[in-house]
Order: sequence, then C-alpha cells, then structure tokens
Amino acid sequence: MQATEYQSLDDQSLIETIALEAGKIALKHFKKEPEVWYKGISKSPVSEADLEIDEYLKTTLLQARPHYGWLSEETEDNNERLKAKKVFVVDPIDGTRAFIAGTDEWCVSIGIVENNKPVNGVLFAPVRQKLYSAARGQGAFINGIGVKEEVVTMMLEPHRVIIPQEVAKYVSEEFVSSVEPVGGVRSLALRITGLIEDYADGIYVRKNSRDWDMVAAHLIVEEAGFQLVDLALEDVVYNKSETRHGLLIAAHPSYTEKMKNALQMS
Repeated sequence: MQATEYQSLDDQSLIETIALEAGKIALKHFKKEPEVWYKGISKSPVSEADLEIDEYLKTTLLQARPHYGWLSEETEDNNERLKAKKVFVVDPIDGTRAFIAGTDEWCVSIGIVENNKPVNGVLFAPVRQKLYSAARGQGAFINGIGVKEEVVTMMLEPHRVIIPQEVAKYVSEEFVSSVEPVGGVRSLALRITGLIEDYADGIYVRKNSRDWDMVAAHLIVEEAGFQLVDLALEDVVYNKSETRHGLLIAAHPSYTEKMKNALQMS
C-alpha cells in the first residue's frame, strides 16, 4: 500500500493491516539468530527485529496519522505525546526473549489511546497465526471471529490463576490452595489474552509493566467482558508521564475483588 492508501483506512483497519506487515518482518528474522543487545539495569534484550519493526511502525503509522502521538518500547520517550488527542502505543515484539529463543510466545502489539483509555488494539502472533483485535464498543475478535460473551461466564472451580513468582509471596495460602495455578507465557500481552482463550480465569500482573505491554491486550479482554485493574479496583490508565504500573489484576469483574483480597501487602 502507498501512504495515501493507509490514510484512507479507519484506525482499526490501519493497525490491523500494519500489524500483519510487521509480523512478516519479524518472521524474516525468526530462528535466524538475529543480532541482540541488552539494555538497562534489567538487561532486557532487544533484537535487530525489534528495531526494524519499530522503525517500520513509526514511519508507516505516523505517515498515515501525523497528528497522533507516539509511545514505543524501542523509541526514546518524550512528553510531546501528552499533547496529542490520540497516541499510538506499540511494542514491536512483546516477548523478545521468546522470539530470540525460537518459541511462539511473542506478538506485535499496537494500540491507540484517547483520553488515557485504549480505544483500538491489535495483537498479532505470527507463529501462532492469531490476530486479536478490538475497537471500543465493538467487541473482541480472534482471527475475525467474535469472542462470545459466554466465555466470561463459565468459570468453573477451581479457578485457574496465573501467579508470577514475584507476586506469590503476597498471596494468601488459603487462596493459593483454593485455585489451580497455571503458568503464563513470556509475552505479557498474550498472557492477558489467556482470559479470552479460556486458559486462565485470573491473572496477577507483576509491578513495573509498561503501557506498551498492555494497551492493546487491555482493550481486547475488556471488550470480551473482563477487567484490568489496579489494587483500588480502578481501570488502568495510559499515556501519563509515568508509563510504569504497579501490581495489577486481570479477571472477570466478579472475581477481581476476591483476587485483591487474597493479597497480603503491608
């Protein structure tokens, strides 16, 4: 497509189209031993695929929507995005460690935030050939098939809960003994979609997750009837000066309070 053709697409069609193209770029590097660097105190990996996709996303999306703001894991942040009505929030490869390891637990994540809330979102997992998408008020979809409301009302006991190791020390033994702990994939975005894949009934999201990890996934599960909330049981908000978040809970609204009450934090 030419830049003018992208401009003619609505926001949801735009990010879905671009996510699919970004997935093609990722697969060119997948299992090809891409060059890898390590950044920050946490030594988080970034591959040449991350950087190539980030450049593609930034160039293409901002050509189509030059008045939108920009926030990406792989682009130096600045406060210009705070002035924009709408902001692209992207992670070129969410789950870079999995990508480098050659597993399927990674995806391209693109979201759009307006008034601090996600309004469009898409996750594309190329190896799994799954496209998760949602626009506010229009439902959630996997490969174009709507996620049925029944999915969120059929939780059977024991509830399946993802409890990261860093969070486990805060969760009461009584709660842990009453649920079925399940493991989570490396990509946080894909981990959150476990709610609509009928893999998990609840997820504790460890602190220090960032906007780009969650914007798209948040909207997708929310449109299917779930919540992503903080410990005050308030919806997570985005595109603030600080993009880092505390401990969060993702679950059906009927279950979030029980998960919160299971935490024993001073």
